[in-house]
Order: sequence, then structure tokens, then C-alpha cells
Amino acid sequence: MPLTEVQPVKTRTFSEEVAERLREAIRNGSLGAGSRLVEQEVAEQLGVSRVPVREAIQMLVEEGMVRKAPHRGAYVYLPTAYEIEEISSLRVVLECFVVERVIQNWNRAHEERLRSIVAAMRAGMQGGDPQRIYEQDYAFHYALWEIAHHSLLLEVVSGLRSRLSRFLYEANSALSQEGASRHVDSHDEFIDVLKSGDVATAQQEIAIHILSAKTRILTHCQLAPVQSPAPPPTGPVAAESVR
Repeated sequence: MPLTEVQPVKTRTFSEEVAERLREAIRNGSLGAGSRLVEQEVAEQLGVSRVPVREAIQMLVEEGMVRKAPHRGAYVYLPTAYEIEEISSLRVVLECFVVERVIQNWNRAHEERLRSIVAAMRAGMQGGDPQRIYEQDYAFHYALWEIAHHSLLLEVVSGLRSRLSRFLYEANSALSQEGASRHVDSHDEFIDVLKSGDVATAQQEIAIHILSAKTRILTHCQLAPVQSPAPPPTGPVAAESVR
């Protein structure tokens, strides 16, 4: 049968659509930490069968946004301070590789794309629209991942960020007008660094950006930062302790 007679494949399956609806509900707080995801209830609310709901929930489990437990089922997961530290430290490593590749591939079209995203982010900030700020913030990072032109890297780093997406949204929504303005401006400043071709400075800036986000999340979730283990004792005290 000629391929011209075959119906086009839909760009998004039911399960992917349900997963995105659930992600958005988690990001905007409609589904808070600990909220149970009951297949039948979700299916009825979204007007679909239980099969795509089951598949969507499994997607979110794999992304780390949802957990499953015996006798409890699936529920929205609140990461511990240690997990937030782990995710953030790994993001720093990967995003530093991203910016290195972005600078290698940099051209004027990339700058125009990123500037337009920041302009939309600023419009959201001026209009008091935290949802739009969040969406454009994500679009900014996604653009960087695409410019890096590394499909596996994009998959891994986007998956890591999605684990914290809800908390990024909530923490950024709690920023003052001045704080939100600084947050938006930092993206324009980062574009300037990328344009300069200074890889070391760009990597330093992206690390600061990610670690600042981590601090906002920990503060918003009222979680104490993880303390680094104390170094082992040295000298006479150490010698005495092993006797």
C-alpha cells in the first residue's frame, strides 16, 4: 500500500498528552506533594481510558516526579534535601558541557532566539504572570539544549530538570518584583557571556544560576541544606583515635 494512503502519525499519543497535563498540574501546585494519582479518577477527569493514564503515571515515575508505594499507589513526590543537592550538582556538570557546546555552535540566529525568549519572560514579569515566566525560563534552557546539538544530553538534562520543575515554579513565583526582575535580567547577561565565547565564564555563570535555583527551592520547601561530611582528623588526635 502506498505510504500516501497511510494516515499520518499523531505527534503526541494519549499517554503523552495525559503525562503533560499531570506535569502541568504538579508544576502549578494543583497536585501538591503527597497527592495520590488514582487511575480511575484521573481518567474520568480527563475523559480518557485508564490505559493512557497508567502509561502517563509510569512516565512520571521514570522522571522522578511521581513515586509508587505498596498500599499507597502513585503519589506526587517531594524530594529530600539530599536528592535536591544530588540533582543540582549533576545538573551543574551537564549544563557546563551544554554551554561549551553552545559556544562551539553559536551564531546570530541563536542569539536572536534567546533574546526573544527573554523578552517574553520580561513581559510575563511585568504583567505579574509567574506561569509565563516559568514557561519562558524553561524555553530558554530548552533552546540551549537544542543549540548544544546532543540528543542524549538533551534527554538526560531535561529529565533532571523536570524532577525539580514544580519546585522551581513555586520558588520563582515567590520572588519579589525586584527579585523576579534580577532573575530575568540574568538571562540577558548570560547571553552576553555566550556571545563573548568565554567558555570558562559561561560555565561559571551557569553553575551560579543552577545553585541559586537550588537555594531558592530548599528555602521554599523549608529544607535545610545538606552539610558536607567533616574531614577526617589528622595529626596526634587522629593517631590517638586509632590506638
